[in-house]
Amino acid sequence: MLLNAKNVITQFGGIKALAKAIGKNPATIYRWTYPKSNGGTGGTVPATAIKKIQQAAKELGFTLIENEANKISNNAHPHQFVNWFRNTVPYIQTHRGKTFVISFNGEAVQDQLFPKLIQDLALLNSLGIRLILVHGIRPQLEKKIIAAKIKSNVDQHLRVTTKDILNLAKEAVGTVRTNIESELTRCLSSASISDTKTQITSGNFITAKPIGIINGVDFEYTGEVRKVDSKGLSSSLDAGHIALVSPLAYSPTGDVFNLRGEEIATAIAADIKADKLILLTEQTELLDSNNKLIRQLTTQQASTLLAKKDIPRNDTYLHLQEAIEASKKGVDRIHLINRKIDGALQLELFTRKGSGTLISTRPFEDARAATIDDVQGILDLIKPLEQRGLLSQRTADNIAADINKFHVIEQDGLITTCAALYEYLTDAMGELACVAVHPDYRSGERGEYLLSMIEEKALSKGLEKIFVLTTQSSHWFLERGFLPAVLSDLPQKKQVNYNQTRRSQVLVKQLTHA
Repeated sequence: MLLNAKNVITQFGGIKALAKAIGKNPATIYRWTYPKSNGGTGGTVPATAIKKIQQAAKELGFTLIENEANKISNNAHPHQFVNWFRNTVPYIQTHRGKTFVISFNGEAVQDQLFPKLIQDLALLNSLGIRLILVHGIRPQLEKKIIAAKIKSNVDQHLRVTTKDILNLAKEAVGTVRTNIESELTRCLSSASISDTKTQITSGNFITAKPIGIINGVDFEYTGEVRKVDSKGLSSSLDAGHIALVSPLAYSPTGDVFNLRGEEIATAIAADIKADKLILLTEQTELLDSNNKLIRQLTTQQASTLLAKKDIPRNDTYLHLQEAIEASKKGVDRIHLINRKIDGALQLELFTRKGSGTLISTRPFEDARAATIDDVQGILDLIKPLEQRGLLSQRTADNIAADINKFHVIEQDGLITTCAALYEYLTDAMGELACVAVHPDYRSGERGEYLLSMIEEKALSKGLEKIFVLTTQSSHWFLERGFLPAVLSDLPQKKQVNYNQTRRSQVLVKQLTHA
């Protein structure tokens, strides 16, 4: 197998990111791009590094795309496609009619993968998702500044925008916006399922104000968001349009200011209460100590990470800031996605594993009391466990009759976790029953989170203990404060109904108020 070095470096987000992911010196990676006459490998990855690269890509949550000459055959079995397509249905249904604010920078616009990104955005639009796109212009503006031989200062990640630089920014915005609209128009025409064309709306949706002077630095025409025209944006979305917002905005006096695209996206998402804010980044940003992708963070966990003294003040830092700000202002879900992974946006939105990092206020936004509409989802979840003898058999009628006893965690239309509480009020005890977690979600502590919800409910009902009967999961419960008990420790009614055939182990936990 041969891998193109430049292709691999691009997918990992740069030489430094790749070097860190596989534990190599960046200088070694550089040599892979040199011709053999200069001591390099001629543009191919050494065979000794391929396994490490494949493992690193797997840990970071993306599929490594090989160069065209050695691409794996795409002749997958038709049933694989059918299964994949079926699994997207809950996500399609959940996302339809929702509002997503998606931010991408100028690097994305000039990248060879940009047509594919636009194609993915057109697909989201065709599935009924309301889109607000916010673009950046950093590399395009930088190129113009260098060509004009103008001195440019950057302080605290913000460019000082002089009058001359502002004029160049206007040119850059015009060019970039035209390119985006052109590519979108092409893709929307081919993706359209009706004779009605989707319109692209651009306009002065943002009112700006100057940043002013910070620590003695006058930022001149660098601005920040003063107000969002949420009514105008909503009207465009209601009309079926895609809103395209540029990083230039006007003040009430008519002055023009240069803003950060990510800040604009955050302000819009917070103001219109978007269902998702998606920040497309230049690399896979949030990795744990083992160099593995952090798939989910609460707002508090993200704040703790941001507060660490050793975190570099780079784009990752800024993206975390924006995510925390959006979450605090009411945006339910913020996604950080490496835009250099081909198809990363669709992987994040339409697969269970995803491809990026999700930041939300609570660990699991959709943990709630079950409703009658959840019966089939619960049944689908517990059936495999019943077949293995881990749970007692329950019919749809059984679950429907006891639905008020169930709590569930739902993700994008799929019931991933369930548990039930049966109350024995005269004994001040409750039975924890039907605890189940979908196999694809067992690494996310969902069972533990739902257990805490059940315990809170039991306490609110005046119960002092909860018990569980289990045949194969005793260690999981023992690790969470349950203790071995005997049948006589249970309420009399439960003792009578105890299934002697299953010979379940009895575990009891004393409840305490936090």
